[in-house]
Amino acid sequence: MKTTLSGALIIVLASTACSSQSPDDADTSTNNPSPSASYSEFPSEPSATVVALAAEVIGMTEAVAIQTIEGISSEQLTARVVRRDGESYAITEDYSLSRINLEIENGIVTKTYIG
Repeated sequence: MKTTLSGALIIVLASTACSSQSPDDADTSTNNPSPSASYSEFPSEPSATVVALAAEVIGMTEAVAIQTIEGISSEQLTARVVRRDGESYAITEDYSLSRINLEIENGIVTKTYIG
């Protein structure tokens, strides 16, 4: 019984492994829809608002800086503390034109950068 079951399993595996379609037969047509936007339509530089705001919050307290950044209604901006009192935090390496990174010393924003 064990031999018959093993033999049947080998036959099934062999027949599926020897299928007539190879990876080279895959559909490679170019009839796929193209994206609706090109890379040139996406901004590659931060807006003037983000650049000005990043400079403006230096010297503010952490709470006021975050409230100022995230309170801008014309753009959906985010603030992220990346360093506080000499301790750097683990952060993602993605780049966002709408995020202002903050470095804080004694509760005051001392450095900012966009990303």
